[in-house]
Amino acid sequence: MSAEIDLDSPQLAKPRRPWLLASVGLLTIAGLIAMPLLAGLPDGEKLPDIVRFIGRFHPVVLHLPIGIFALIVFQELLAMVSRKKPEALVFPMFIGTASAIAAALLGFLLYQGGGFEGSELVENHLWSGIGFACAATFTLIVRAWTVAASASQIPFRALLFSSVGAMGYASHGGASITHGTDYLTEFAPDPIREVIGLEPKQIKKVVPAKSLDDQVVYTEIVAPILEKRCVECHKEGKSKGKFRMDTFELLVKGGKEGEAIVPGSSAESNIIIRPELPEDDDEHMPPDGKTGIEAHELAIVKWWSDQGADPAKTLGQLEITEEVRTAIGLLDPSATALPTASKAPEKTTAP
Repeated sequence: MSAEIDLDSPQLAKPRRPWLLASVGLLTIAGLIAMPLLAGLPDGEKLPDIVRFIGRFHPVVLHLPIGIFALIVFQELLAMVSRKKPEALVFPMFIGTASAIAAALLGFLLYQGGGFEGSELVENHLWSGIGFACAATFTLIVRAWTVAASASQIPFRALLFSSVGAMGYASHGGASITHGTDYLTEFAPDPIREVIGLEPKQIKKVVPAKSLDDQVVYTEIVAPILEKRCVECHKEGKSKGKFRMDTFELLVKGGKEGEAIVPGSSAESNIIIRPELPEDDDEHMPPDGKTGIEAHELAIVKWWSDQGADPAKTLGQLEITEEVRTAIGLLDPSATALPTASKAPEKTTAP
């Protein structure tokens, strides 16, 4: 008597091929790559506010794929060390990939919202984020096709680790935009700096403190004020209004609103006019949520502008009013040694 054969047995059933997932995934990859090419240069003024609003959620979503992919990598490394077959689950890869695509889309909307024009750093970050989303999608497709316990895990793992490498590069680009290009390497020891091709750390020399009269007004007084209050939104990678303030040349150049500073006339200088507008004015700077420039700081910038906005002159070469002396004293208590009288030539009376 022959044994009956169960045609529905998992051993005999043909494995289901994820054709639909593969097709949708490949179309998604093509769409992600085509998206920036078809959209053209960003122009936030033409976008509806709802689109720009949605784009602002990019920093919120981008951490989700980082956490998920870190967990998947940990699972795979554990399986490789223990030499056990890992649970070939497609769902974690699906969620990680979906969140990577969402982060890339939101990042694209944020970029299109304006304020990042002409920044090579931001454009590199945009494409690296899209590259990670594409790599994650392709890795998901391979995961779905190698889900069988007997299938080789080498292709999936190779793609997984490549995707995580792309994720790390994109994440570093995002951190560079927010914190500066040397954020990760600023405190790296010399052996690590040598491996990654950086110059050894310079030993800081103790430089004698300058007298107040010898301090360059722009470099040592005005620039630190701008760095503290303005540069966060007006620098490489984040030039709101196509205006950068991280160098003197770019500060003088101005942005799409016109000249930022008019030497000799603070009344015509945008960096003075905008902070002095009422806070409920749409043109007021900084925008809501940002700490505004203090009155004594603004007084110094205004005085420097009226004095000619020279990037090289020292305090000793400019006329210092009592108001400015007090304002500088608020920046640095040691500045009380400044003369209390104007440096204008004294008038003489006829005998």
